[in-house]
Amino acid sequence: MSRHETVTRERGARGQWPMRDHPTTFWLVVAAAVALLSPALPDARWILVHAVLLGAVTHAVLVWSTHFTQALLKTSAALDPRPRQNARLTVLLAGAALVILGVPWWGWWAVVAGALAVTGAVGWHAWALWRRLRAALPGRFRITVRYYLCAAAWIPVGATLGALLSRGPDDFWHGRLLVAHTSAMVLGWLGLTVTGTLVTLWPTMLRTRIDASAETLARQALPVLCAAVAVVIGGAIFGLRPLVVASLLLYAVGLGWWGRALWRPARQAPPREFGTWSVSAGLCWLLFAVLWVAGTVAWQSDWRSVVDGFTPATVGFAAGFGAQMVQGALTYLVPSVLGGGPAIVRSAGLALDRWGAARVVVVNAGLVVALLPVPAGVRVVVGTLVAATLAAFIPVLVLAVLGAVKAMRALQAPTGAAVAMPSAQAG
Repeated sequence: MSRHETVTRERGARGQWPMRDHPTTFWLVVAAAVALLSPALPDARWILVHAVLLGAVTHAVLVWSTHFTQALLKTSAALDPRPRQNARLTVLLAGAALVILGVPWWGWWAVVAGALAVTGAVGWHAWALWRRLRAALPGRFRITVRYYLCAAAWIPVGATLGALLSRGPDDFWHGRLLVAHTSAMVLGWLGLTVTGTLVTLWPTMLRTRIDASAETLARQALPVLCAAVAVVIGGAIFGLRPLVVASLLLYAVGLGWWGRALWRPARQAPPREFGTWSVSAGLCWLLFAVLWVAGTVAWQSDWRSVVDGFTPATVGFAAGFGAQMVQGALTYLVPSVLGGGPAIVRSAGLALDRWGAARVVVVNAGLVVALLPVPAGVRVVVGTLVAATLAAFIPVLVLAVLGAVKAMRALQAPTGAAVAMPSAQAG
């Protein structure tokens, strides 16, 4: 790769990029507004869950899996230039909006159109990653990109099941489609992406070395996790509840095996900041939700009862896992891509860490209390507090970015003046 190409790629990865930076914040704002206004909105749970998982988290997945693939493989930026990425992200944004608005207001046609758009955007994304993988020289942690490709394969399955679920199926099918759709989208699409990314991102966030066995553990866990998702979906569709329970437990075992890659870095440098605390809590909620679904399917008398007992899993997947995972990752990633030098990156990181311990405690303690058999009034108050605390990430993020941009402009101003002075004298 030429020096000019390398410099161009590095500059393109840093600084502000509206289509990369703003949609995740937009969907988090939508989710916060829906959480606070839920009594007045139709199908508020549908909007809230999909704004977080299909809107904010899925946009972040497309952006940052591209970023990590490029960082690991070091391929040419020309393989997937920014205008092409912008087009892909625009298709995803439109598709997510159609899905989210379809159920409460626009009708089933909008959900189907949105599901097709999301599937197309993610398929395009997977094709771009595959091109990079083929063009790259052999290197370590290519397994991360294979996680991304396997994750993308579950989107058409999950989108189809979600479109069927949005039709309001009868009791015979509702619980089956709910479990199958959730497994494809959360455990397949998001779960595989997160596990593939954290193999390298987690020790980087902790500022310590990667476990020597991390790549091997990730390679061993991938087929287990993929097989578990496939069997959950098949078992749910055919109504084989023991098979669903067994495959969900297998997924939990796969997470545990993969998690060994994260354990040694965490022992060497325990989490001490909002980003690493939030990611840790998100992983715990993912495991909780998987086990809760397994227990619900095992203990309930029929599939309708599974739907009735699914709420704690929904809370765990959306607020516990999805929202905290994206906030934790962005706390580390946003300063690093803004650039401006070590001092500005460090300053932005400290700004994003503001009140970090309190925010993590309030969110996670609040979610636990909300899931306990407490009076309805207590649940409403605690739920509002959790939503407000999660929403507090948005102004913290905006202020950190604005502060970093202001600092970069202040650093650039004297340079410009110094360059202009000789020209004036020469004139």
